[in-house]
Amino acid sequence: MLVSSRRKALIYSPLLLTLFVLNACISPGQPPAPPLPPLEKTIPFTSADADFLQKLNDMDLTQIALANIARTHSARNDIALLSATIVKELTENKDTLTQLATAHTLTLPTQPSTQSQKIINHMKHLRGLAFDRSYTRYFMSSTTKMKSVLDAQITTSKNTDLIKLSNDTQAKLTAYQAQIK
Repeated sequence: MLVSSRRKALIYSPLLLTLFVLNACISPGQPPAPPLPPLEKTIPFTSADADFLQKLNDMDLTQIALANIARTHSARNDIALLSATIVKELTENKDTLTQLATAHTLTLPTQPSTQSQKIINHMKHLRGLAFDRSYTRYFMSSTTKMKSVLDAQITTSKNTDLIKLSNDTQAKLTAYQAQIK
């Protein structure tokens, strides 16, 4: 009889030990877990915000394409070197735009507009000094126009993510303009 008691004790001891450990974990003396913080509410895009995203996306796509062309078609080393920076930074800018748009169920085009594509196609056929003149002229005029759009977005938007993106983009464009002059 003693042997069967020992056998039962050996069989049930791990089970009892587990029950004691679990009981210690769920004792009523512990305070309840704190509530989760509320989810951050995003401010919905206005039609002006959506329009701004479309314009900035087209500018990014166009400038990325032109900067890729500038790497091989430019006679000026400073433009060729700056083009790598432009491609990198505006690609990151475009990724941020895509994330913001996706969060608000807005789909951005992946190709430049037809008007921008005509400019890209025209620039593909230019080389050397002719490319540099056309590229510099287009870059200065398009970024100046885009800066006014960015200023308007900064002053009118209530979406902090778009305001931050506008400020960052404006700083980048100003730096690019200073280097290209």
